[in-house]
Amino acid sequence: MNAMMQIGRAEPRMPTNAVANLEAAEKPSVSETVVFENISEHGARIITSRRYLAGQRVIVSSSPVNYRTRAEVVYCAPYSSQRFVVGLKFS
Repeated sequence: MNAMMQIGRAEPRMPTNAVANLEAAEKPSVSETVVFENISEHGARIITSRRYLAGQRVIVSSSPVNYRTRAEVVYCAPYSSQRFVVGLKFS
Protein backbone atom coordinates (compact mmCIF):
# COMPACT_ATOMS: atom_id res chain seq x y z
CA MET A 1 0.00 0.00 0.00
CA ASN A 2 1.29 3.44 -0.90
CA ALA A 3 2.37 5.40 2.19
CA MET A 4 0.81 8.53 0.71
CA MET A 5 -2.57 6.84 0.34
CA GLN A 6 -4.98 7.79 3.09
CA ILE A 7 -7.91 5.68 4.18
CA GLY A 8 -10.86 7.44 5.79
CA ARG A 9 -10.81 10.90 7.30
CA ALA A 10 -7.69 12.58 8.65
CA GLU A 11 -9.63 13.73 11.70
CA PRO A 12 -12.74 12.44 13.45
CA ARG A 13 -16.07 14.19 13.02
CA MET A 14 -18.43 14.71 15.93
CA PRO A 15 -22.09 13.90 15.32
CA THR A 16 -24.38 16.85 16.08
CA ASN A 17 -27.73 18.31 15.21
CA ALA A 18 -26.73 21.96 15.69
CA VAL A 19 -28.47 24.57 13.57
CA ALA A 20 -26.76 27.45 11.74
CA ASN A 21 -27.31 29.91 8.93
CA LEU A 22 -25.76 29.22 5.53
CA GLU A 23 -25.46 31.90 2.85
CA ALA A 24 -23.89 32.01 -0.58
CA ALA A 25 -20.77 34.22 -0.32
CA GLU A 26 -21.48 35.88 -3.68
CA LYS A 27 -25.20 36.35 -2.96
CA PRO A 28 -25.85 37.10 0.74
CA SER A 29 -29.58 37.30 -0.08
CA VAL A 30 -29.47 33.51 -0.69
CA SER A 31 -29.49 32.15 2.84
CA GLU A 32 -31.19 29.42 4.82
CA THR A 33 -31.17 27.64 8.14
CA VAL A 34 -29.31 24.31 7.97
CA VAL A 35 -28.73 21.36 10.29
CA PHE A 36 -25.24 20.00 10.88
CA GLU A 37 -25.03 16.22 10.66
CA ASN A 38 -21.42 16.18 11.83
CA ILE A 39 -18.56 18.63 12.27
CA SER A 40 -14.79 18.74 12.76
CA GLU A 41 -12.18 21.46 13.02
CA HIS A 42 -11.78 21.62 9.22
CA GLY A 43 -15.18 20.73 7.82
CA ALA A 44 -18.76 19.67 8.25
CA ARG A 45 -21.63 17.76 6.67
CA ILE A 46 -24.91 19.66 6.60
CA ILE A 47 -28.46 19.02 5.48
CA THR A 48 -29.98 21.74 3.32
CA SER A 49 -32.99 22.43 1.14
CA ARG A 50 -30.88 24.01 -1.64
CA ARG A 51 -28.54 22.47 -4.17
CA TYR A 52 -24.99 23.85 -4.06
CA LEU A 53 -22.18 23.40 -6.57
CA ALA A 54 -18.81 21.91 -5.67
CA GLY A 55 -16.35 24.76 -5.30
CA GLN A 56 -19.06 27.27 -4.35
CA ARG A 57 -18.09 29.59 -1.49
CA VAL A 58 -20.50 29.92 1.43
CA ILE A 59 -20.60 31.57 4.86
CA VAL A 60 -21.67 29.60 7.93
CA SER A 61 -22.85 31.56 10.97
CA SER A 62 -24.57 30.97 14.27
CA SER A 63 -25.77 33.85 16.45
CA PRO A 64 -26.12 31.95 19.75
CA VAL A 65 -22.39 31.15 19.81
CA ASN A 66 -21.25 34.24 17.85
CA TYR A 67 -19.61 32.10 15.14
CA ARG A 68 -18.99 33.01 11.49
CA THR A 69 -16.65 31.36 8.98
CA ARG A 70 -16.19 30.94 5.25
CA ALA A 71 -16.33 27.49 3.70
CA GLU A 72 -16.13 25.77 0.33
CA VAL A 73 -18.65 23.21 -0.88
CA VAL A 74 -16.84 19.91 -1.47
CA TYR A 75 -19.88 17.92 -2.60
CA CYS A 76 -23.67 18.09 -2.74
CA ALA A 77 -25.81 14.95 -3.05
CA PRO A 78 -29.52 14.13 -2.75
CA TYR A 79 -30.53 13.29 0.83
CA SER A 80 -34.29 12.95 0.44
CA SER A 81 -36.90 14.12 -2.05
CA GLN A 82 -36.53 17.76 -0.97
CA ARG A 83 -33.20 17.87 0.85
CA PHE A 84 -29.50 17.66 0.03
CA VAL A 85 -26.45 16.69 2.02
CA VAL A 86 -23.48 19.02 1.57
CA GLY A 87 -19.86 18.53 2.56
CA LEU A 88 -18.08 21.73 3.59
CA LYS A 89 -14.38 22.51 3.99
CA PHE A 90 -13.78 25.47 6.29
CA SER A 91 -11.41 28.20 5.05
